[in-house]
Amino acid sequence: MRRSWRRQELRLPRKGHGGVRDGRVGGLLGQSAIMMATANGVDTQPVLRGAWVLENLLGMPTPEPPKDVPALTPDTRGTTTPRELLKAHTKNSSCAVCHRRIDPIGFVLENYDPVGRWRETWPKSGAKIDPAGVLPDGTRVEDVVAFKRWIVGNIDQFSGCLAEKLMTYATGRVPNYAERKQIATIVQANHTSGNGFRDLILALIASETFRTR
Repeated sequence: MRRSWRRQELRLPRKGHGGVRDGRVGGLLGQSAIMMATANGVDTQPVLRGAWVLENLLGMPTPEPPKDVPALTPDTRGTTTPRELLKAHTKNSSCAVCHRRIDPIGFVLENYDPVGRWRETWPKSGAKIDPAGVLPDGTRVEDVVAFKRWIVGNIDQFSGCLAEKLMTYATGRVPNYAERKQIATIVQANHTSGNGFRDLILALIASETFRTR
């Protein structure tokens, strides 16, 4: 039976679910493995998490940082939270352009500690975690649950990213411009027919890009 992205991939809670299962857990954004892979084992790394989500879930990879900008060189004395630390760092205009896209997504995941456990405060300062931020399209989200809902509301962006990565893996190369347009057409058709994961894979296999790889 066909399942939609809305339930299968993001697993948003049904109305009435409370406690810890109110949307904090489940789905890709709640997986401990992903939270651990985007931390260093001791501390979370909002920039790494934000960049990972942009590239691997939303299809919006960020460029490499400028070679002449060392990490965290601005004066950060007096900072007590990762948000304050990065705010001081991104006073550098050459850093700020990318960080405006990366940091809000990284901070929306800050309630997950380095191994994916839920927390309400930053461990070193005891300050309450503020996960709110403004996404690249201008949408303000208050927490990870709101971010999950935003992804569901923009599911074609996730589907397009997934489809392109599947095709890259299947063909062993990055799709060219014409092939990306073909993938976008497949994603749109799949959306119209219910966003089935199996249907998406079958459509990719049947595509000219895959058959002439």
